[in-house]
Amino acid sequence: MALEELILASKHLGTQEKFLVYLPERYSPLYSYPVLYVQDGQDYLSMGRLATLLEEMHQAKEIPDLIAVFLPVDKSLRYDRYHPDGGQHQAYLRFLADEVVGAIDSRYSTHPLGSARTLLGESLGGVVSLFTALSYPHTFGQVACQSAAMDDELNRRVREIDLTVPLHIYLEVGLEETAVDTKRGPLNLLQSNESLRDILQTKTVTLAYKTFAGDHTWGYWQANLRRILLGLFG
Repeated sequence: MALEELILASKHLGTQEKFLVYLPERYSPLYSYPVLYVQDGQDYLSMGRLATLLEEMHQAKEIPDLIAVFLPVDKSLRYDRYHPDGGQHQAYLRFLADEVVGAIDSRYSTHPLGSARTLLGESLGGVVSLFTALSYPHTFGQVACQSAAMDDELNRRVREIDLTVPLHIYLEVGLEETAVDTKRGPLNLLQSNESLRDILQTKTVTLAYKTFAGDHTWGYWQANLRRILLGLFG
């Protein structure tokens, strides 16, 4: 299994950004592929073992072949980029929707429609995935959030967004995620994700909402990835 490393000089962020691209074993430029954009890319590779899972599911023909783009983040910049109040948040959203998508579409054989682009993230990575899709619904048609670190203020902002383009959104949260330690203090993510579910049901969204018996840790997120991929692509 090969991962290609790309380095992009981002005009929006003013930095050199590195990301890793997984290509299915049967990749051919004669076909067009959907693309999965993964926040916390290094964690999804090492702790989520997502590239290995994709390879297994492709070989078993459980899901169609797809390209995955793993976007690492410097942990010291994670809040700035991923949280809507972060200093680099808007620039990071533009970087994703404009520069990363442009680079992938120009280099690989991809489906040109937004419905073939999916965002995936956990915790604060789920927050930035959701807000990217809501901000650029023509660019990204699907989003999956694992234990998104939402709160009342972020849910209020989602409620106020006038979404006119249909999105497919997959939410999951653990039943034990009722006091998760964050920079913003302890958050009841079970409650905030239930509220987010109710808000999204009032919008042009096809929604899948799942709970799992567990807490805010990678063991559960990794175990649920097969279910998520089947829900998005199966």
